[in-house]
Amino acid sequence: MARSADERLLGPPVVSPTVTVAGIGAAAARAVLAPAGSARRLAQIALPVALLGWLVFAPMRPPFSAAGFGWWAGLASGCLTISGLLLLARVDWRCGIGRLAQTAALSACLVALLHPAPGDRTALIALTICALGLWAAALVPDLADLRDRPEMLPWRSRLYRLAALRWHGSARQWLAWERACRALALAGLLAAFALQTDLALTLAGLGDRSDTLLPVVLVVGAVLSGAGLIAALAAALRRQPGFDGFVTGRHLDILGRLILALGLAGLYCHVTEAVVAGLYGSPLERAALVERLSGAGAPAFWTLMGVGLLPTQALWVGPARRSPVTLGLVGTLVALGAGAGHVLLVPPPATGYAAALLAEIAGPAALFGLALIAAFRLVPAVSVAEMRGLALLHNRRPIALPGEAAGPPPRAGLAAAFASEAGLVEALRGLGTLDAVPLEAHGPAPMPEAAAALRRDERAVREAALVGGALAGLAFLAAQTLQAPGGLGEIPALAWARLAIPALAAAAAGAALGAGAALARHLRRPTSAPPPDWREVFVLTLVPGTDNPSAGALARRLSALPEKAGRPLALRRAEPVS
Repeated sequence: MARSADERLLGPPVVSPTVTVAGIGAAAARAVLAPAGSARRLAQIALPVALLGWLVFAPMRPPFSAAGFGWWAGLASGCLTISGLLLLARVDWRCGIGRLAQTAALSACLVALLHPAPGDRTALIALTICALGLWAAALVPDLADLRDRPEMLPWRSRLYRLAALRWHGSARQWLAWERACRALALAGLLAAFALQTDLALTLAGLGDRSDTLLPVVLVVGAVLSGAGLIAALAAALRRQPGFDGFVTGRHLDILGRLILALGLAGLYCHVTEAVVAGLYGSPLERAALVERLSGAGAPAFWTLMGVGLLPTQALWVGPARRSPVTLGLVGTLVALGAGAGHVLLVPPPATGYAAALLAEIAGPAALFGLALIAAFRLVPAVSVAEMRGLALLHNRRPIALPGEAAGPPPRAGLAAAFASEAGLVEALRGLGTLDAVPLEAHGPAPMPEAAAALRRDERAVREAALVGGALAGLAFLAAQTLQAPGGLGEIPALAWARLAIPALAAAAAGAALGAGAALARHLRRPTSAPPPDWREVFVLTLVPGTDNPSAGALARRLSALPEKAGRPLALRRAEPVS
C-alpha cells in the first residue's frame, strides 16, 4: 500500500487509525483469555525441556555463572532505562512497547538474582524492587478493566479485583497513578545507573582493567541489549492477531534506528579499545588482546562482534528496519551477543569461554522465556490505559449513548457522560463555581485538564518517594557504619566514596517503596464509580448525600448548556460505591 504524504514526511502513525477506545480493551481481554496458539504451545513445551536438560546434563559446576550475572543485569538495566526515559519524556510511541520493556526488565532481574554476583548485590536488589514497582503500578488500570469484563473467568476476576484495589478511574486516581509511575521510572533509572557503575568498578578490579572505556562499554552494551530484546518482543507481538494496530511500523522503525545508533557506539568502543591496546598498550595489554582475538577468548569475542554488533548495520536500510522478521532477528542476535561481551569481562572459567556462553544461552534464557509466557498469560502485553489515551488523541470517533428520559430523583446521585475530556471540562466551566458540590470526574485515560478544573492535587506520592529515598539511603549508610570494626572514625575516605553507589541504589529502592505504598494507600480510599457500561467514556458524577444540592437541578443545568459547550451525551442516576 502506498504511503501518504504525511506518513512519508513524519513516519507511520503511532497507533493505527482503526484502533478505538472500546477495541483496545476488548483486544487485550481476548489476548489474555485466548487459548495458546501453535507457536506458544511449542514454546511451552520446548522451554521446560531445554531448562530441564540444562540442569540435568550441565557439567559439575554451579549452574549459574558470574558472567551471566552481568548479562542479565545488563538486559534488565537496558530495558528499564529505555522504559523509564520514554515515560519521563512522555513519548507517544512508548505506549506500544512500554509493557514489553517493563515485563522483560522484571523477568531479567529475577533471572539475574539466581546468579552469583561478582560484587555487591544491593544495586540488583534495588533494580528488582523498582522494576516490580513500575510493572505493578502501571498494571492497575488495566487490571481494573479486566476485572469489570463479564467474559472474565471467576478466578481471574477475583485475582484482578484484589490487584486493582478500588480503582474506578477518577481524576484523583489518575493523577496519583501518573505521579507514582513517574517516580518509579526515575527510581529505576537511578538504580540502573548504580548497577552498571558498580559492575564496572567490580569488573575493573577483577580483570585489572583501568581504562575509562569500560563503564561506557557496559552502559552501551546494556542499553543495546535491552533495545534488541524489546525490538524482538515488539516484532513478535505485531504478528499476533489484533495487535498490529498497537505496535505499528513507527515503533519498528524507531527501535531499528536506536539499535543502529547503539550498535555503532558499541563498535566504536571495542575497535578503539583494540587499536589503543595494540598501538600504545603495555606488553601485558597486548598479550591480552592477542588472547582475545586468537586465543581462548576468541569464540566469545567474535561471537560478540559477529552476532551482537555487526548485524546491527543491516538496519541502515529502511525496509529492513520496518520488517518485523528482520528487526526481530537482529534484535534477538543483539540480545544474545551481549552475553559474549560479559563472558569476556570475567576471569576465564575452567570449562572455557565457549562452554560458558552456551550454558548461559541454554538454561537461563529458557527460564526467562517461561517467565515472559507466564506474565503475558495473566496481563495484557500493551498498556490499555496509555493506548486509550493515544486513541482518544488521534482517532476520535462519534459516540452515542442511551440516556434516561427522566432526570434523576432529587436524592439520587448524578452521572453525566461526555465524549471527551475537553467536553467534560467545558461542562465544569459552564456550571460555574461549585466548590461545595462533591463532583468527581472519571475516564478511561489520564485526565490532567479535568483534575485541574476540579482543583485536584496529589502530592502524597511525590513526598512519600522523597522521604522513602532519604530514609533508605541514610539507613544503608548507618548499617555500614555499624559494621565497621572501629566505628565511624575508622572508615577511610575512599571507602565512603565506594559506598556512594550502593547508597544511591538503596535510596532508589526506598523511593520506589515509598511511591508504591502511597499509591496503594490512595487506591484503598472509598470513591464513587461511573455506571458499568460507561467505563469507556468520560463521566462526571455527583455523589448522593443529604447535604448535596438537588441532583435534578444539576441535571437541568447540564442539559441547558450549549451542545458544543459542555452538554452531556446522556444523564443517569448514580449511587455511591465503597
